[in-house]
Amino acid sequence: MQQALDNASKTAQKVTKQSSSKKSSDSGLSSTDKKNIKTAYKNAKQYKVLFAIFAIITVVALCTLPFANKLEPIVNSWLETRHNMTAGDVNNGLVTTIADVNTNSKLKVHYVFVGQGDCILIDLPDGKNMIIDSGSETYDSETSEKVINYIDTILLDEGEIIDYMILTHPDADHLYYLPDILDAFEVATIYRPYTFYVSNDKDSSQILDPDGTIATVKEKDAIEQKERDAVSYLNSTYNYGITIGDPSKNTTNAKDTNTLYKFISRIYVETYGANDTPATIKYSIAGEKISGEGYSLTFYAPVTPSNMYNSWNDYSSVMVLEYNGTKIAFTGDAETKEEDEILDNETNLPLPDVDIMDMGHHGSRTSSQDAFVKALNPEYAIISCGIGNKYGHPNQETLDTLKNNGVDENHIFITAQSGDIVIGFDYTPSTPQEEASAETTSQKYVIAYSGDKSFVEIAPIHIEWWYVVVCIIVLSGLILLVIVPSIIKAFKKTSKK
Repeated sequence: MQQALDNASKTAQKVTKQSSSKKSSDSGLSSTDKKNIKTAYKNAKQYKVLFAIFAIITVVALCTLPFANKLEPIVNSWLETRHNMTAGDVNNGLVTTIADVNTNSKLKVHYVFVGQGDCILIDLPDGKNMIIDSGSETYDSETSEKVINYIDTILLDEGEIIDYMILTHPDADHLYYLPDILDAFEVATIYRPYTFYVSNDKDSSQILDPDGTIATVKEKDAIEQKERDAVSYLNSTYNYGITIGDPSKNTTNAKDTNTLYKFISRIYVETYGANDTPATIKYSIAGEKISGEGYSLTFYAPVTPSNMYNSWNDYSSVMVLEYNGTKIAFTGDAETKEEDEILDNETNLPLPDVDIMDMGHHGSRTSSQDAFVKALNPEYAIISCGIGNKYGHPNQETLDTLKNNGVDENHIFITAQSGDIVIGFDYTPSTPQEEASAETTSQKYVIAYSGDKSFVEIAPIHIEWWYVVVCIIVLSGLILLVIVPSIIKAFKKTSKK
């Protein structure tokens, strides 16, 4: 600005000298000289105004320094809120415990850490609840007890029953603890896989009761007849070609396992309520839907149970839970063959974009192919796997697929790192800090976890007030004394043309 004033003064002096030399021949200034003087002083006046504004801003900014102790917390709180908001509308910075989320959310999805396995508990907004799988690679009584206690203390209120139980496919790491849950709680509706005939591994003529005792041949025949009746109904209703597995043949839809038989035989004698109402047994199928107050769970697989798969994983139920526009995909252990069938069936049942995707087969490279992840387009990913598991889950190829489809690495949640996790929808602020944040009430969902790594990592933010003062002075000086004059100058040149 001082340079502008100096230039104006020099211009005036130059014009004055020129005028003095011409005084003998011309008593007045020429029109050009007068114009130059007028322009010079006009420019100087503009700079004076801009400099005065800059000086006022500087003085005001400096005067705020004594109030730094009050202003710093306000600025840092706002910055932290904005940082969390950019992390996919998850305000994890304000929620720290599973109890907070469970108490103050209308719908809760719990991923219980069971080691190398899956266990998902859902508390629905209409008071109902759901269990999707519960198992680990090897049976562990302590883990089973943990699951039972979790259901009893967090999922269910006193006197409540389990409304829905879904077994995605008959592998132990998804199944092991379901018979224990059935023994501990009453269940109203159970979805089972399209797998038939299960027996004692050691002797196909003997089968196990839920209590572990050997069942009679008559009881075995009754169980098999229920299987055949169910298959007949499915074949006639849906025109399928399902066949019952023969214990003497290694058919791909027959699985011999003590645990699966224990589950299958147990669900057919399950009752609930004061009148001992028999549980409803259903089969997963694409298009099946469970609906309630503001939510729906839609099955996208199996697309057709008449297919015979080489892998039990491809019998997995694949589902999407939607609540108030937010969607979570549950994929069991579905591998690429089943994913291809789901993609091929999109003309009948289009896949939606989801917010959160539970990655198939614990993050294995045999699942979650690029086309399937791209179709679901998740913003976050959850991977259930054990600490230091022998399979190397999650596989780097799966992590790369997520990254290539726009999922930030800090949005990948792994139970081996984070332990138990709960996602809460329609969260109500419960602390003064939360209530002071208007953004909290507009979050899609909030997250809490029990392990060492958060779902979305929150970088520590702290700015001292004198930083803010320096930034204000520098930026205002840059704008008022450099940018604005440049704009004015460019505007004048444009106007002359």
